[in-house]
Amino acid sequence: MVLAAVFAPPIVFVIVLILAGVVALAELFALRRAGVVAVAAGALVVVGLVALGVLRLATLYASALLGGLIPNSARAGGVSSWPYTLEIPYALVMVLFATWAADIFAYVGGSLLGRHKIAPSISPGKTWEGTLIGFAAATSVFLFMQQLFGNWYAFPLTAFHVDVAVAIAIGPAGFAGDLLESLVKRRAGVKDSGTFLPGHGGILDRIDSLVATAPLALLPYLVPCCGPTSGMMGS
Repeated sequence: MVLAAVFAPPIVFVIVLILAGVVALAELFALRRAGVVAVAAGALVVVGLVALGVLRLATLYASALLGGLIPNSARAGGVSSWPYTLEIPYALVMVLFATWAADIFAYVGGSLLGRHKIAPSISPGKTWEGTLIGFAAATSVFLFMQQLFGNWYAFPLTAFHVDVAVAIAIGPAGFAGDLLESLVKRRAGVKDSGTFLPGHGGILDRIDSLVATAPLALLPYLVPCCGPTSGMMGS
């Protein structure tokens, strides 16, 4: 469902984000006895969902801009499809898969190798071993997808050192978002943030890591000379 929203028209994606935000904030309001940490989690949800929306719309901006930058000689040389391939929200897809990789590998790694608890009073299942494996997975997946998109579409996504910085930060950011949500639930005395998804908890349980990692994917757009058009502008 998430990927369907990603590849749907931007307005559909924005509507999905708004609905997810409303449900997540309603869940946090129900957990308001958690106090200031619930407020912090609410702020993170808003910032993260806005970042996801901006990432989706930024793809359209890059596509329109680069459509005017590609010379006719380049089009004749076989790259005339660039403006269309850019309709894929690459930055958004990269952060989604990297975040999911961190969660999945942290769980599997912790289940198989976990020995040392990180914060047993907040989230008893989290171990140092699993968490570090998740960090490594997020970094690897993000950089792999950067190379995949870059090689397949001959498109310089960003300066490589910016990609590395974002890739390394994905894991810790997702972990912090997950831990913050766990703290909210612990202080509120509940196991799940809600019952919106039967058997899987609430919306907040599903997006806690993502809302923390999404703002990082905006970094390549904010660092001067390191955005999507830098490689072409300098050629």
